[in-house]
Amino acid sequence: MLETNVLGLSIIIKIIVLFFVSNDCDPDGNWQNLEMAHLQAFEYGYRTWEWRSKICSCIYPFIISIIYKILSIVGLDYPLMIIYSPRIFQAVLSVFAEYRFLKWTNSPKAASLLILNGFWQYCSTKTLDHTLEASLMIIALSIYPWKNEDKHGSKFIWLLGFMFFIKPTSAFMCAPLYLRHICNSDKTIKQLIKDYFFIGMCVSGIAIAIDSCCYGQLVVTPWEFFKVNDIFTGISNYNETKYILRYIHITIPYFLGFGMFTLPFIFMKLFEDKLDDEKQLTSIIIITLTIQCYSLLPNNGHHYLLSLLPLLVFLSAKFDWSEVSNELISRLLILVTIIINIGIFILFANDRRGTTEIMSYLRKEIASSPSNVDVMFLTPCYSTPLYSHLHKDIPMEFLTCEPNLKNQDNYRNEADIFFKNPRTWLEKRYTNSTLPFFVVMYNNLAPCIKSFVDNYDHVVSVFDSFYPSTNRGNTLHLYKLK
Repeated sequence: MLETNVLGLSIIIKIIVLFFVSNDCDPDGNWQNLEMAHLQAFEYGYRTWEWRSKICSCIYPFIISIIYKILSIVGLDYPLMIIYSPRIFQAVLSVFAEYRFLKWTNSPKAASLLILNGFWQYCSTKTLDHTLEASLMIIALSIYPWKNEDKHGSKFIWLLGFMFFIKPTSAFMCAPLYLRHICNSDKTIKQLIKDYFFIGMCVSGIAIAIDSCCYGQLVVTPWEFFKVNDIFTGISNYNETKYILRYIHITIPYFLGFGMFTLPFIFMKLFEDKLDDEKQLTSIIIITLTIQCYSLLPNNGHHYLLSLLPLLVFLSAKFDWSEVSNELISRLLILVTIIINIGIFILFANDRRGTTEIMSYLRKEIASSPSNVDVMFLTPCYSTPLYSHLHKDIPMEFLTCEPNLKNQDNYRNEADIFFKNPRTWLEKRYTNSTLPFFVVMYNNLAPCIKSFVDNYDHVVSVFDSFYPSTNRGNTLHLYKLK
């Protein structure tokens, strides 16, 4: 009955999230999986530099493309179905992961805290690699051989193997689990080598086959990833791009809210050797190692540590508030934690909504316009979706932000060049070519290119963010050629 109640709560919340959350916490990662899947399924779309460089695995886009293909075959490939079907798939996977989290922790309190966690629910229906990685991590933990009678279990290696191909940096989280399994297993070294070699070869074969099929040539994406991403260079330059404690004083509060104050008590138990079981110790090792390793790299988004969120929730749930307060205060603190998580969810869910809302208006305008229309997005790169939300085979351009892969001196990407001098860029770009039929831009850009905007009629403005980042405004504008 308890499992049924937890599962029911999980399903209800996912339904709410599916219809309440339409924005992106990571437009880059979310956008690319959908666009690549759309290109695979319908043979038109956009491939960014990551896919041209073959550093991203096609496993997740391949799964989404199958969903798209099924919709096409049964005649249900309408734009709304194209938009929501991948999110529904991820929502189902997240629900199953939450169910397995209950099985792993054997704690309704921990499962409830995860299900009611604001940041997790915000990401739980998004087609981020990090969301898929976190779901696989939870499922892998639930089938990991924690008990003595399960020491021979090796099924978890399959999931961790696919995690590595999807996100090579997941090796930071997988390594402690592999080492613990090798050290605690009753199998001989020869048997362990056979297990790891057989499963590793099977996972590699499947992953390489999918990637090679999608790319049209033999490719090992983790190898390409490490070739392009010079991790050692990133580590040597981290002082210029990253404050090493960012994850501790910003990300963990986002993840746990008030629950972050329980973590020092859990770590104190570690030093006093009073931890309840090996799950806590292993979780602490994984969290510490992963945060330390990611802190040395230039990428620093909160979602990069999403796979650690279930582990943090698990540790937080292990703390008994009654140890430091009476029962009434303990319940009030738990209530405050839930309220804070709801606030975090609402905060994220209502920020940057305009990037997806503007696409619905654009889709309607295109439907009532001539067939030979095109669109130009004068926004920071990857701000909005493209074909995965329009589902229309028309020319679309946006300002690219490709890295300096050729090590050119004084390199600047297209977006940087544009925002430094928008008028000069537009004059050069459209001196001898036709103006785009539709243009999308933020409100702070329009006054800077008034002579260009005068060629257009304003169609609609949508709110995007109270706290816009660099080169973004509070609202997005859609313009149509006069």
